[in-house]
Amino acid sequence: MKGYHILIVEDDRIISKNLKLMFEQNEAKVTIDATGNEVLDYINKVHLIVMDIMLPNHDGLSLTDIIRKRTDIPIIYLTARSDMNSKMRGLGNGDDYLTKPFDPRELMSRIDNLLDRYYEDEKLEIHNLIIDLKDRTVLLNNHFINFTQTETTIFFYLVSNKDSILTKEQIINYVWIDGDAFENTLNVYIKKIRRKINDLNAEVIQTIYGIGYKLNSR
Repeated sequence: MKGYHILIVEDDRIISKNLKLMFEQNEAKVTIDATGNEVLDYINKVHLIVMDIMLPNHDGLSLTDIIRKRTDIPIIYLTARSDMNSKMRGLGNGDDYLTKPFDPRELMSRIDNLLDRYYEDEKLEIHNLIIDLKDRTVLLNNHFINFTQTETTIFFYLVSNKDSILTKEQIINYVWIDGDAFENTLNVYIKKIRRKINDLNAEVIQTIYGIGYKLNSR
Protein backbone atom coordinates (compact mmCIF):
# COMPACT_ATOMS: atom_id res chain seq x y z
CA MET A 1 0.00 0.00 0.00
CA LYS A 2 3.04 2.24 0.29
CA GLY A 3 2.88 5.22 -2.00
CA TYR A 4 -0.74 4.77 -3.03
CA HIS A 5 -3.42 7.42 -2.54
CA ILE A 6 -6.75 6.09 -1.24
CA LEU A 7 -10.04 7.97 -1.14
CA ILE A 8 -12.44 6.98 1.66
CA VAL A 9 -16.08 7.86 0.92
CA GLU A 10 -17.69 7.28 4.31
CA ASP A 11 -19.97 9.39 6.49
CA ASP A 12 -19.29 7.52 9.75
CA ARG A 13 -16.52 9.58 11.34
CA ILE A 14 -15.28 6.81 13.59
CA ILE A 15 -14.98 4.32 10.74
CA SER A 16 -13.31 6.81 8.39
CA LYS A 17 -10.91 7.94 11.11
CA ASN A 18 -9.91 4.34 11.91
CA LEU A 19 -9.51 3.49 8.23
CA LYS A 20 -7.36 6.55 7.66
CA LEU A 21 -5.11 5.61 10.58
CA MET A 22 -4.81 2.03 9.39
CA PHE A 23 -3.98 3.00 5.80
CA GLU A 24 -1.48 5.65 6.88
CA GLN A 25 0.25 3.12 9.11
CA ASN A 26 0.77 1.16 5.90
CA GLU A 27 2.31 4.26 4.29
CA ALA A 28 -0.62 5.20 2.07
CA LYS A 29 -1.84 8.73 1.49
CA VAL A 30 -5.49 9.12 2.50
CA THR A 31 -8.29 11.53 1.65
CA ILE A 32 -11.77 11.42 3.24
CA ASP A 33 -15.00 12.52 1.60
CA ALA A 34 -17.83 12.21 4.14
CA THR A 35 -20.65 13.06 1.74
CA GLY A 36 -19.66 11.87 -1.72
CA ASN A 37 -19.87 15.45 -3.00
CA GLU A 38 -16.16 15.66 -3.80
CA VAL A 39 -15.55 12.26 -5.38
CA LEU A 40 -15.37 13.55 -8.94
CA ASP A 41 -12.79 16.12 -7.87
CA TYR A 42 -10.48 13.35 -6.67
CA ILE A 43 -10.87 10.52 -9.19
CA ASN A 44 -7.91 11.79 -11.23
CA LYS A 45 -5.69 12.04 -8.14
CA VAL A 46 -6.21 8.75 -6.25
CA HIS A 47 -5.42 5.09 -6.92
CA LEU A 48 -8.38 3.41 -5.20
CA ILE A 49 -11.74 4.30 -3.63
CA VAL A 50 -13.28 2.72 -0.53
CA MET A 51 -16.98 3.43 -1.04
CA ASP A 52 -19.89 3.34 1.40
CA ILE A 53 -23.33 2.94 -0.17
CA MET A 54 -25.53 4.81 2.28
CA LEU A 55 -24.26 8.38 2.13
CA PRO A 56 -25.97 11.61 3.25
CA ASN A 57 -26.34 13.08 -0.24
CA HIS A 58 -25.72 10.13 -2.53
CA ASP A 59 -26.25 6.45 -3.13
CA GLY A 60 -22.77 4.95 -3.43
CA LEU A 61 -23.92 2.53 -6.11
CA SER A 62 -25.25 5.32 -8.30
CA LEU A 63 -22.17 7.42 -7.57
CA THR A 64 -20.00 4.58 -8.85
CA ASP A 65 -22.06 4.48 -12.06
CA ILE A 66 -21.09 8.12 -12.61
CA ILE A 67 -17.43 7.42 -11.82
CA ARG A 68 -17.39 4.53 -14.28
CA LYS A 69 -18.28 6.88 -17.12
CA ARG A 70 -14.95 8.59 -16.53
CA THR A 71 -12.50 6.02 -15.20
CA ASP A 72 -12.03 2.38 -14.28
CA ILE A 73 -10.26 3.20 -11.00
CA PRO A 74 -10.57 0.25 -8.55
CA ILE A 75 -13.49 0.63 -6.13
CA ILE A 76 -14.24 -1.54 -3.11
CA TYR A 77 -17.56 -1.16 -1.33
CA LEU A 78 -17.50 -1.14 2.46
CA THR A 79 -21.10 -1.04 3.57
CA ALA A 80 -23.75 -2.27 6.00
CA ARG A 81 -25.92 -3.32 3.05
CA SER A 82 -25.88 -7.11 2.94
CA ASP A 83 -28.87 -7.78 0.66
CA MET A 84 -28.14 -9.75 -2.49
CA ASN A 85 -29.42 -7.07 -4.88
CA SER A 86 -26.94 -4.51 -3.51
CA LYS A 87 -24.11 -7.06 -3.62
CA MET A 88 -24.85 -8.05 -7.20
CA ARG A 89 -25.04 -4.46 -8.37
CA GLY A 90 -21.93 -3.53 -6.37
CA LEU A 91 -19.90 -6.37 -7.85
CA GLY A 92 -21.22 -5.36 -11.25
CA ASN A 93 -19.95 -1.80 -11.26
CA GLY A 94 -17.29 -2.06 -8.53
CA ASP A 95 -14.35 -4.41 -7.98
CA ASP A 96 -15.07 -5.86 -4.53
CA TYR A 97 -17.72 -5.78 -1.82
CA LEU A 98 -17.25 -6.15 1.94
CA THR A 99 -20.02 -5.82 4.52
CA LYS A 100 -19.82 -4.18 7.95
CA PRO A 101 -18.82 -5.20 10.54
CA PHE A 102 -15.57 -6.28 8.92
CA ASP A 103 -12.19 -7.64 9.89
CA PRO A 104 -9.54 -4.98 9.13
CA ARG A 105 -7.13 -7.69 8.05
CA GLU A 106 -9.55 -8.88 5.40
CA LEU A 107 -10.09 -5.35 4.12
CA MET A 108 -6.34 -4.76 3.91
CA SER A 109 -5.85 -8.03 2.05
CA ARG A 110 -8.58 -7.22 -0.45
CA ILE A 111 -7.23 -3.73 -1.07
CA ASP A 112 -3.69 -5.04 -1.55
CA ASN A 113 -5.00 -7.58 -4.06
CA LEU A 114 -6.88 -4.89 -5.96
CA LEU A 115 -3.87 -2.58 -6.07
CA ASP A 116 -1.56 -5.39 -7.17
CA ARG A 117 -3.96 -6.49 -9.88
CA TYR A 118 -4.74 -3.03 -11.21
CA TYR A 119 -1.20 -1.63 -11.05
CA GLU A 120 0.60 -4.88 -11.81
CA ASP A 121 2.43 -3.34 -14.75
CA GLU A 122 3.39 -0.14 -12.99
CA LYS A 123 5.79 1.01 -15.68
CA LEU A 124 5.18 1.13 -19.39
CA GLU A 125 7.68 1.84 -22.13
CA ILE A 126 6.06 3.63 -25.04
CA HIS A 127 8.35 4.92 -27.77
CA ASN A 128 11.02 6.92 -25.88
CA LEU A 129 8.90 7.30 -22.76
CA ILE A 130 8.97 5.43 -19.46
CA ILE A 131 5.56 5.87 -17.86
CA ASP A 132 5.00 5.14 -14.17
CA LEU A 133 1.31 4.42 -13.63
CA LYS A 134 1.54 4.45 -9.85
CA ASP A 135 3.48 7.69 -9.40
CA ARG A 136 1.99 9.25 -12.55
CA THR A 137 5.38 10.37 -13.80
CA VAL A 138 6.93 10.26 -17.26
CA LEU A 139 10.60 9.97 -18.19
CA LEU A 140 12.03 11.05 -21.54
CA ASN A 141 15.68 10.12 -22.07
CA ASN A 142 16.02 9.62 -18.28
CA HIS A 143 14.66 13.09 -17.53
CA PHE A 144 11.35 13.69 -15.78
CA ILE A 145 8.81 15.60 -17.84
CA ASN A 146 7.39 18.56 -15.98
CA PHE A 147 3.68 18.21 -16.72
CA THR A 148 1.10 20.51 -15.20
CA GLN A 149 -1.78 18.86 -13.33
CA THR A 150 -4.11 19.23 -16.31
CA GLU A 151 -1.50 17.88 -18.72
CA THR A 152 -0.93 14.91 -16.41
CA THR A 153 -4.64 14.16 -16.28
CA ILE A 154 -5.00 14.28 -20.07
CA PHE A 155 -1.87 12.25 -20.74
CA PHE A 156 -2.67 9.46 -18.29
CA TYR A 157 -6.25 9.28 -19.52
CA LEU A 158 -4.85 8.66 -22.99
CA VAL A 159 -2.40 6.11 -21.54
CA SER A 160 -5.17 4.23 -19.71
CA ASN A 161 -6.99 3.98 -23.04
CA LYS A 162 -3.90 3.39 -25.18
CA ASP A 163 -4.49 2.22 -28.76
CA SER A 164 -8.14 3.25 -28.47
CA ILE A 165 -9.71 6.37 -29.94
CA LEU A 166 -11.03 8.88 -27.42
CA THR A 167 -13.37 11.54 -28.70
CA LYS A 168 -12.67 15.14 -27.80
CA GLU A 169 -15.94 15.15 -25.87
CA GLN A 170 -14.85 12.15 -23.79
CA ILE A 171 -11.55 13.79 -22.87
CA ILE A 172 -13.14 17.14 -22.08
CA ASN A 173 -15.83 15.54 -19.88
CA TYR A 174 -13.16 13.54 -18.04
CA VAL A 175 -10.70 16.37 -17.45
CA TRP A 176 -12.99 19.34 -16.96
CA ILE A 177 -15.84 17.89 -14.92
CA ASP A 178 -17.50 21.27 -14.45
CA GLY A 179 -17.75 21.68 -18.21
CA ASP A 180 -15.66 24.84 -18.35
CA ALA A 181 -13.55 23.90 -21.39
CA PHE A 182 -13.93 23.66 -25.16
CA GLU A 183 -12.24 21.86 -28.05
CA ASN A 184 -9.77 24.68 -28.57
CA THR A 185 -8.66 24.39 -24.94
CA LEU A 186 -8.03 20.66 -25.34
CA ASN A 187 -6.17 21.19 -28.62
CA VAL A 188 -3.82 23.67 -26.93
CA TYR A 189 -3.05 21.20 -24.13
CA ILE A 190 -2.41 18.38 -26.61
CA LYS A 191 0.12 20.58 -28.41
CA LYS A 192 1.85 21.35 -25.12
CA ILE A 193 2.01 17.66 -24.19
CA ARG A 194 3.39 16.72 -27.60
CA ARG A 195 6.07 19.34 -27.30
CA LYS A 196 7.12 18.07 -23.86
CA ILE A 197 7.29 14.41 -24.94
CA ASN A 198 9.07 15.29 -28.20
CA ASP A 199 6.14 14.07 -30.29
CA LEU A 200 6.25 16.82 -32.88
CA ASN A 201 5.20 14.43 -35.68
CA ALA A 202 2.19 13.20 -33.67
CA GLU A 203 3.36 9.59 -33.74
CA VAL A 204 2.61 8.95 -30.05
CA ILE A 205 -0.55 11.03 -29.69
CA GLN A 206 -2.29 10.65 -33.01
CA THR A 207 -4.99 13.04 -34.16
CA ILE A 208 -8.08 11.26 -35.45
CA TYR A 209 -9.47 14.05 -37.56
CA GLY A 210 -13.04 15.00 -36.84
CA ILE A 211 -13.14 12.66 -33.82
CA GLY A 212 -10.40 13.00 -31.23
CA TYR A 213 -7.05 11.46 -30.26
CA LYS A 214 -5.37 8.09 -29.80
CA LEU A 215 -2.18 7.25 -27.89
CA ASN A 216 -0.23 4.67 -29.87
CA SER A 217 1.71 2.21 -27.74
CA ARG A 218 3.58 0.72 -30.69
